[in-house]
Order: sequence, then C-alpha cells, then structure tokens
Amino acid sequence: MNETFVPDSTYRDEALNFSKTDRYVLSIQLGLDGFSFSVLDRELKKFLALEAFSFKGVETSIQFCKKLDEFLEQHPWMKNHFHKVYLLYETPKATLIPEPLFENSERDQFLHFNHDLSTYEQIRSDYLKNIEAYQIYSIPDCLKYRVDRYFKKAELLHFSTPLIESLIITTKNQDVSNKIFLNVRNHYLDIVILNEEGLRFFNSFYFATPEDLIYYLLFVMEQLGFNPEDVDLRIMGNIRKFSKEYEMLYTYVRNVSFESRTGAFNYSYVFDKVPHHFYYNLFNVNICGL
Repeated sequence: MNETFVPDSTYRDEALNFSKTDRYVLSIQLGLDGFSFSVLDRELKKFLALEAFSFKGVETSIQFCKKLDEFLEQHPWMKNHFHKVYLLYETPKATLIPEPLFENSERDQFLHFNHDLSTYEQIRSDYLKNIEAYQIYSIPDCLKYRVDRYFKKAELLHFSTPLIESLIITTKNQDVSNKIFLNVRNHYLDIVILNEEGLRFFNSFYFATPEDLIYYLLFVMEQLGFNPEDVDLRIMGNIRKFSKEYEMLYTYVRNVSFESRTGAFNYSYVFDKVPHHFYYNLFNVNICGL
C-alpha cells in the first residue's frame, strides 16, 4: 500500500463477500486528513466491516482527490454496485438555515455570508426533516466529480446531517433538557444540544490542544446556562478514555459518559475491541432514512 495511506483501524468479518455487495450498504465519511467506512449487510442488519485511513502530506482538495483515486484503484471492490452508498463529507464551510428562511436560489448567498469560498467549489444543501432545516455546505469540484464517477447513486451529505438527525431519533421521548452531546473528530469538536422542539444548538470548533477543547465546551455551556456540576455530557467519536482530552473533560465536568451504539443493528464480533462510541456517524447514518 502507498505509504501515504496509513491504516488506523481495520476490522473485517470473514462473512464479508465482495461479490455480493449489492446486498450491502457502504457508508463513507471523508475529509482532507483521510476517511473511514463501514459495511452493513442490510438483510442481516449486521455490520461486517469497518476501516479507517489517514492521508499523510495532503493539504489541498486536489491532493486529496488524487490520493482518493489511488486508494480506490487499490481497493476496486469499493467501486462495485452496492444496495446503497452514503458519503459523508467533513467541511467547516457549512451553515444551518431554518426551513421558513431557506430559498434554494439564495443558498450561495447564505454560505458566502459566513465563509470564504473559491471558484472551484460547489454549493449543496441537505434537508434535515426532524428539525425542519437545511444544512448548506460546499464541496470541491474535484471531489464531486469523483463521487459521480465512482459512486453514481451515492447519497452525498454533510457529516453533521446524520449526526443531528440520528441524535433526534435515538433520544425521542427522552428528557434531553440537561444533556450535551460532544462529537470529537481529528482536531474538531461538534457540540449538539437538543430540547423538546428539536435542535437548540449546533456548532463545530477547531482545536489544537485539550485546553482548546474544554475552552469551547465551557464557553458554550456558560452562554446557554448549563452548570458543569450537573450537566449530563455524552461523548462520541475519536476520543479514548484516559486520553488527555478525556481527562480534561472529566476535570471540569462532573457527569461524563460515552454514548452507546444504536441497538437497531447487530455487530460482528470483530468490533468487540472497538469502543462503542467510536464511528458514531458511520453506524447511525443508516437509521436516518436519508
């Protein structure tokens, strides 16, 4: 394998059959620093594979797209026909707009108001039915071209769309008034706060140190009136127990716990060593009906 493709995790059930991909759902989450994917057998409702890779030395979307070409050439089975393909794109260039304020003809203006965009980006929008809002975001031309080329019928989404929608679904009929959901990615944290009406708050923040992470969390808590002594902080994503980030959270917030996997599916024994809060989006996009 090319040395710029660094495997972070590889889990495959021996029942995975590349000649029967038409019965599988392939879910991919990607950003400039790499990507991860899961494979769900829709007939068995069972996850059979999960893999994650980092791309080294990639700083631009053009470089990423070239590495993606190389990776898919080395993994031709991913270009097979699948029952369904979800492609979740990570980008900070995104803006949530309530449905009553959304106009498709004006989505460029909405996004330009908050973000600097190049002429080599396309603007898209996802509809989040459970909060009656649109997520407007940009995607590089080169990546959209490859999605159309390799995954012709893929459901292309901003990564936050299934994150928010799945939390709404899995917490239905629960008291979420004192809960904060924290999703940790590579140098980014996503904060989701729900209420009885749906979504109260969502934002993503770049962090370089554990101190940055706790700063943004405590800032949001202060602005929205949460008490670190009694708030219920639920963590998911790329953060391990006893890591510096976790220790920082536990120092400042009394009630910290990890989110569990959805019980809507079964999971191969090969996932037994994977912390249940890891890869939340890859598993939960499948319950959103997107």
